Amino acid sequence: MTELDMPVETPTRRARTPVRSPASLPIRRQHTFALRRGIWQWSVVVLGALVLLALPYLISTFWLHVTNLALLAVVGAVALNLITGNARLVSLGHAAFLGVGGFTAGLLAQFYAPPFLLVLLAAAVAGGLLGLVVGIPSLRLRVLYVAVTTLALHFGVITLLNVVQSVVLDSDGMVLPPPDIGPLVIDTPTSWYYLLLVVAALAVLIALNLLRSFVGRRWIAVAEHDVASAALGVRVIGAKLSVFVVTSAMTSCAGALAGYYLTTVSFETYSLDLAITYLAMIIVGGIASVLGSVLGAVLITFLPYVLDKLLDVFGLGVSLTALAGLHEVLYGGLIVVFLLFEPRGLAEVWRRLRTAGADWPFRYRAVQRGAK
Repeated sequence: MTELDMPVETPTRRARTPVRSPASLPIRRQHTFALRRGIWQWSVVVLGALVLLALPYLISTFWLHVTNLALLAVVGAVALNLITGNARLVSLGHAAFLGVGGFTAGLLAQFYAPPFLLVLLAAAVAGGLLGLVVGIPSLRLRVLYVAVTTLALHFGVITLLNVVQSVVLDSDGMVLPPPDIGPLVIDTPTSWYYLLLVVAALAVLIALNLLRSFVGRRWIAVAEHDVASAALGVRVIGAKLSVFVVTSAMTSCAGALAGYYLTTVSFETYSLDLAITYLAMIIVGGIASVLGSVLGAVLITFLPYVLDKLLDVFGLGVSLTALAGLHEVLYGGLIVVFLLFEPRGLAEVWRRLRTAGADWPFRYRAVQRGAK
């Protein structure tokens, strides 16, 4: 029998071992939409929603005003964390985008009086276009150089807004009327709270879904290594420009909402201190974390007011100048403490507390449950 006449053995197909994907990578539809599982988790979600809905009737008007400011800060902090935390493009021009949104709303409301939702759309478009203009020269720049570019943007935009306010309008600012959505006029703190709660929830959902989509994954891939991403077929230019446009549009929309809520728009509001405050929000809350953006915005917004109330309770008379300096020292101290001892911010603190509560009274998580 020759070699050619010998029967050829066909290779048997081996049983394929299923590959388990990481828990942080929801690729199945049921994993993506099953955000909370079990009766206990749903009970917590429903209870939290009821507390948020009843909150205006549980606190005073002053603290409701502070809560509205925190909700406005949530929208801006989520946008800043997307570009600075996830895309790793440090932005110091956040106040400039807020100013563009506020001035767009003020100019349209003063000269044309369009519908409120149309003003928000126009502010988002204006911010997106400015983000595109800023993103083009930043395509070939790295982290610190992008920060310098956005810092130059800040001073340029604020100077332009100053010229528009002082020379073109010849006024100390613009006054915005109460907005209306159909027959509903939003002119009370309670109505503003419910509107801002919906807007903040939409911003959080948009950010979460962007990070789960191919758009957000491209942002993260380019942030990790742009050369390797380009070799794998990712369009680096499109990824960087898209993150500038999306986050700038969200920030400008938040600026327009803030202008309507505060009823006045002036270029003095959008100082560099405001941009540093937003950076403090995402550093304290947690870089590259949507939950961290929410926690940081709430903490940094409430902190100065809580400090003022504590000083009043203990009868410590402090001048306004010293009080402003105390706020700055407190912001700086918080940033340094979290950078040194908890770089992942409040989001990581919350994760540890939640894990410890779920595993109590045991110290370690069960192997079978941790593998799910």
